Amino acid sequence: MPVLKEIAAVASVTMPIGENWTVSRCRYSTEGETKGRLCIATGIHGDERMGQMIVYEVAQKIQREPEHLHGVVDLYPMLNAIGLDVGQRMVPTATMLDMNRVFPGAPDGTALEGICYAVLQDMKGADLVMDIHTSSQITSELYGVRLHERDADVMIPGAYALCPKVIWVLPDKPGNNASLTGALTMEGTKAVVLMVDERRLRVSSVTSEVVDGIFCKMKEMGIWTGETKAAPNQDEIPCMWEEKDICRVTCKHPGIYVPRELNGTFVREGDVLGTIINALDGAAVETVVAPESGLIFTERRYSAVYPGTLIARLCRKERA
Repeated sequence: MPVLKEIAAVASVTMPIGENWTVSRCRYSTEGETKGRLCIATGIHGDERMGQMIVYEVAQKIQREPEHLHGVVDLYPMLNAIGLDVGQRMVPTATMLDMNRVFPGAPDGTALEGICYAVLQDMKGADLVMDIHTSSQITSELYGVRLHERDADVMIPGAYALCPKVIWVLPDKPGNNASLTGALTMEGTKAVVLMVDERRLRVSSVTSEVVDGIFCKMKEMGIWTGETKAAPNQDEIPCMWEEKDICRVTCKHPGIYVPRELNGTFVREGDVLGTIINALDGAAVETVVAPESGLIFTERRYSAVYPGTLIARLCRKERA
């Protein structure tokens, strides 16, 4: 069965400088009956670029093995295209707004609100929307799925097929409703955030891990019949339902944090996570240790810190 490829503009506005801000979608679909529709979005924050590579590899695999696609896959690689151009997290306009706090947007609002509205309308009704986000330049994230509390009961069973290392259920807050996934869930469309490590020195390994999970999920959905990674057992993946499942480690002194690179490992209480140094004095001012045992799923990289800076997040659960 041939695969159809169609590139279309979802939304486009003219900026004051005369350039167009266009959000485009690439659709891969099969003729006749389909088994479902998946949307994959990335680039909502301009300083998060690993998603570009992940979307590229998904497209490459579909093009190499078109006979295995039995549905619709919509790819939105550059939601905040002008932010990506300059490597800036926010939309680089005079107001410097976070695009992921403007949904559901408005058809007759500002340029940004109009873009967000059009994107949401285009994705509504999909069987699943994946919004890919990455860690910042100074943090390392374990590949994980983040869900909204309001629909966690329904979404968690299917989240394991994405082959994450952790699942994190985020508490419902008013601000979350203005995110892409929050607005979609409010509209009745299933949506998840895939949190990926922004390790541009490990592009291949990071990308492969996430792409394997995406195709495993596609197979579970019935829209992919090719070879995929086997989905893990549910008891193999820790799921953080409540705040008590997470231990946040912070520092007490300012300086430069030198980590031990332990992300993804299970540490014991008292294990050294890293050291804060004072280059002027030539002294180590603080040894940061794990206050309790847990799986490190967020870790600060080599960077400047101040009292109260988040150093790491530990998952208190070894299993689901």
